[in-house]
Amino acid sequence: MGCEIDFAADGDEILFPAPIGALPVVGADVHLNNLLLQYADEALNNRVSRRASIRSRVEDQIAQLLPHGKANASEIARRLGMSRRTLARALSAEGAGFSSVLETLRQALAKRYLRERDLPISEIAWLLGYSEISSFTHAFVRWAGLTPKVFRNSKDVR
Repeated sequence: MGCEIDFAADGDEILFPAPIGALPVVGADVHLNNLLLQYADEALNNRVSRRASIRSRVEDQIAQLLPHGKANASEIARRLGMSRRTLARALSAEGAGFSSVLETLRQALAKRYLRERDLPISEIAWLLGYSEISSFTHAFVRWAGLTPKVFRNSKDVR
């Protein structure tokens, strides 16, 4: 890339000159982007808790960080301006834990993404923050009792 790359940095960014922003993205899949945004919005809107709850705020942050693999309690707490312990206490007061919130959102998004047959399972795993397809498959079997492929091919998906 013609510059030094800093691995394990706090942020991911590449800076381009401003005129580059006006150029079209070659290979962009507008349809897929719209579908994924719609699915994420549906998953977030179908939650039980109210918008003002800490759980809702945590879910909003998780949805943004999942594809980057950074949806963890420490990062969410930092983004919400609190310590990890304070986040744990606040979620506990609402009868939830960070792991269960993360798992519930991942599960809802996974089932929704699997309905989109053109979306490869490997890409779904990435969108949900899994670095390995096998990790996603194991989690999905735990949630649904089926592999993602079997679930996608079942009648219940439609």
